Amino acid sequence: MEEEEEEVELVSSDSNSGESSDEYNIDQEEDRDEDNEEEDRKSQNVNALIRGNIEVKRQPLIHRVLTVAEGAAVARKPFKPPCLNGYSDPKELIRRLSRKRFVVPWGSNRPALIPITNRLDVPNNVEKDVKETEALPPGIEPLVLWQPDELGDECGNSTPIVVDPLLVRFLRPHQREGVQFMFDCVSGLVSSSGISGCILADDMGLGKTLQSITLLYTLLREGFDGEPMVKKAIIVTPTSLVSNWESEIKKWVGDRVQLVALCESTRDDVISGIDSFIRPRSPYKVLIVSYETFRLHSSKFDKSGSCDLLICDEAHRLKNDQTLTNRALAALSCKRRILLSGTPMQNDLEEFFAMVNFTNPGILGDAAYFRRYYETPIIIGREPTATKEERKLGSERSGELSGKVNQFILRRTNALLSNHLPPKIVEVVCCKLTPLQAQLYNHFIHSKNVKKVIAEEIKQSKILAYITALKKLCNHPKLIYDTIKSGSPGTSGFEDCIRFFPPEMFSGRSGAWTGGDGFWVELSGKMHVLARLLAQLRHKTDDRIVLVSNYTQTLDLFAQLCRERRYPFLRLDGTTSISKRQKLVNSFNDPSKDEFVFLLSSKAGGCGLNLIGGNRLVLFDPDWNPANDKQAAARVWRDGQKKRVYIYRFLSTGTIEEKVYQRQMSKEGLQKVIQQEQKENNNAQGNLLSTEDLRDLFTFHENSRSEIHENMNCNRCTNCNLDGSSVDEVIDIDAESGLGNEVIDIDNEDDIGGFAATCGCLHKLKSSEKQLGSPLEEDLGSWGHHFSSTSVPDAILQASAGDEVTFVFTNQVDGKLVPVESTRSKPREVGTYQGHSGTKERPKSQKTSLLARTRTPLLPKIPCNSNNTINNSPAFCKPLQRGSVKLTRTCPESTIHVPTKPRTTPGNHLPLKRLSADSVDDDFM
Repeated sequence: MEEEEEEVELVSSDSNSGESSDEYNIDQEEDRDEDNEEEDRKSQNVNALIRGNIEVKRQPLIHRVLTVAEGAAVARKPFKPPCLNGYSDPKELIRRLSRKRFVVPWGSNRPALIPITNRLDVPNNVEKDVKETEALPPGIEPLVLWQPDELGDECGNSTPIVVDPLLVRFLRPHQREGVQFMFDCVSGLVSSSGISGCILADDMGLGKTLQSITLLYTLLREGFDGEPMVKKAIIVTPTSLVSNWESEIKKWVGDRVQLVALCESTRDDVISGIDSFIRPRSPYKVLIVSYETFRLHSSKFDKSGSCDLLICDEAHRLKNDQTLTNRALAALSCKRRILLSGTPMQNDLEEFFAMVNFTNPGILGDAAYFRRYYETPIIIGREPTATKEERKLGSERSGELSGKVNQFILRRTNALLSNHLPPKIVEVVCCKLTPLQAQLYNHFIHSKNVKKVIAEEIKQSKILAYITALKKLCNHPKLIYDTIKSGSPGTSGFEDCIRFFPPEMFSGRSGAWTGGDGFWVELSGKMHVLARLLAQLRHKTDDRIVLVSNYTQTLDLFAQLCRERRYPFLRLDGTTSISKRQKLVNSFNDPSKDEFVFLLSSKAGGCGLNLIGGNRLVLFDPDWNPANDKQAAARVWRDGQKKRVYIYRFLSTGTIEEKVYQRQMSKEGLQKVIQQEQKENNNAQGNLLSTEDLRDLFTFHENSRSEIHENMNCNRCTNCNLDGSSVDEVIDIDAESGLGNEVIDIDNEDDIGGFAATCGCLHKLKSSEKQLGSPLEEDLGSWGHHFSSTSVPDAILQASAGDEVTFVFTNQVDGKLVPVESTRSKPREVGTYQGHSGTKERPKSQKTSLLARTRTPLLPKIPCNSNNTINNSPAFCKPLQRGSVKLTRTCPESTIHVPTKPRTTPGNHLPLKRLSADSVDDDFM
């Protein structure tokens, strides 16, 4: 039954069938005939399809092109020209092609002609050369690092070494000085022998990176003999800063320097990158690598010539000369070494010697000689119990050491930033413990196990664990609860302490921690002040704040607080990947996004981050190493900051935290060893804390307003009763010097940065409440001393302090940049919150409870003098039964304390302690 088949095909005109016709109208007539024929064939096919006399087969589109028999043979055939007979005249081909139907630009009747520009004789670096030879702007002098006549006729090069104008135009005066200083050291122009490296010890924010890139780019292009002084350079930096160095180099010099950056690379990529860098005639001049990666592959750099210049960023990582990283870098055959560190003096002079000896080996002798000749006399001379002869010897040795190291160490403080940054105020806020914290503190320090360990002085690891437990207790009792439940080494001393916690904190059925519907905040004095501070900032200003802690558990509490109060927040800790860190920073600094809180681990993210999106920063707990706190505090007062900056240091009154901070001040005093003014300052401040006092860490001065202030024997302040009744009394204690607490009239010039005038307390300050000049960070005696928070030149802290704040030190730092004042045109309503996706309405069930938390006058308080509080007698207090400590709500219009009703909701549970192997606490790392 097979019937006649008709093939369905498209009929197209042959492009070569009309070669004999040269007129366009003839082509149009042929096209119309072909169209009619095609329409007839289509109608025939449709009729045949309806009758069922046709079979449809699928064929490729334009099958004559895509379906080719013997394709290989056809592909070998020569190209078929448009005309079989060819064209003797090129104009004939152009005329022929122009007649065809092309898509041409509108308004044109000819095809667009594209010029050919890829000529091989055109140089690719024309634009670069022009840009590099641009003249400096008016008023900026060229930076000449070396003139030929300085070395006489010894050098054949008659061309001076000059920094490229591309970079000179961006250098500030102190940065020009820094580039010249580093060049003199690494090029051997320093008069003393044995100096081929240097330490740039500028404070954070002074542009150490730009100065280093300027010197690096200059040495890669110029030298004494006309050839580049440096052919290969290695930059070693913490892992989190590898990509930052890469972007900075590209930002300042573009692609003029070929580099290899090894960040988050696989092992094969690392090996390939290093091999590409060290191979002969490699185009790569700079290698950026982390400390860990260099240590693992240090054997690849044993060949001579693999490195001519070594730059170590955050070089305080080299403070221990016994580490594998230090040894691997010290074995590198490179004499020119530049160390960058804003905190070269961290804990003691022995660590400082390790950095100096790495930079210029043998310049101060060996370690034993340095310890005997320098370190011991200087430390003894700084003790409060030192004799006159010991102090004199210590001062002489300190001056001698300062004279030697200052030949290759350059340190400038961030006071130079005052011309480019807004004013800053640093506030040390002393917060008393809550009754629950005080009871747990006393129970711990008087436990048998703790006394045994302290008396016998065995196993330093146990002592460190106990110190960590006390520091965590100062942050919040919830951290101790987690310690007890987990059975960690710090549990010893907290046996049977769960009964001290209020029953409102636990679920009635399971007994699990719930947080008491948000009232867990009130169990810590510091946390209570912080919660009010955040509420005031969010409601009254558009400021953003950075919260810094040494413990990831404390960051968990911050995150829980932000979730309960509906505050937008970002978090960066040790678990944050390197690639994600910069995204978090960019999001926080973006003013178009509604970010409010940035949670930061001091050890994981305290170095190198630029968080200028926030102008307030809280150091929630002190670190034994002052460098960690200084690095974290410098994240917001940096180039690009436009607002007034507020730095808060929270300390728990009378506890181990005050002793840690005193130790920080003692270490900061050692900075004077590497500063020139040490020679002229014979009254340098010694240790505020003697060696014997440092051993007395496990004591609790619960009736003290500030143990630090009491140890100063300050003659500027009068004693105040613990209830604060005599704060406003006027007593002149030094009539000759004019020091006292009389109310004085202060000119605007005395209000550094205008903080007091901004908050309205300018004319209420007493003499002890205003600072003396511009004191250093370690000179707390010259700071402003405030027994009452009402005199603190910070309106937000005044409204947030409450009864928990017992004493405040303030230090105002001037800034020439006129600040942008923090304002909010429309205060946020209590019933809404600002999230990432906009303003959302709270659920009705939460409006009442959250209203009480966000408005400061209604924030619940734990009264320290209430009858419901515990007996704080440390030696013989009887342990209370579970539930003895009760939460009370303070009515703003009366002093009647009403016990609160326990309310538990699953959404307000505190985070449980991390049990995964990846979660490592940040203590003592």
